[in-house]
Amino acid sequence: MENHPLNEVKNKQLCPCGTGNAYFDCCGAFISNQKIPSNPEALMRSRYTAYTQVNLDYIAQTMKSPAADNFNAQNAREWAKRAKWVKLEVVKASQEFNKGIVEFRAHYHMDGQEHVLQEISEFNFENGRWYYVDGRLPNKKPAANQ
Repeated sequence: MENHPLNEVKNKQLCPCGTGNAYFDCCGAFISNQKIPSNPEALMRSRYTAYTQVNLDYIAQTMKSPAADNFNAQNAREWAKRAKWVKLEVVKASQEFNKGIVEFRAHYHMDGQEHVLQEISEFNFENGRWYYVDGRLPNKKPAANQ
């Protein structure tokens, strides 16, 4: 990476995902494709950070079906642009073999109101990478396997 004053400023900024690490030592390494998230929580944090940057290309690259089936990048971009992201809370994260679950709360302001998006996200490990595959609200039960 070129040693540019803007890069040095960004490297010293804390990552929006809330780990307390510098952006480029955290989600920035994933979003710039220098590293691959090693677990579902790291991927979820990087996706949150991408939303704070309105980086819908990264969001699309890190998802697979069924989540990708109904993903509308333009609608997501408009929504992310309107949101002022406040903080991310990881409630719990777990993984077993090639499946992972992360429950989180994303706090943001929109149209002068505070909002919290709470989701239980599901991730699959395929071809050496984690992907977001589905999400549900915490009070909803997952669909029965068919």
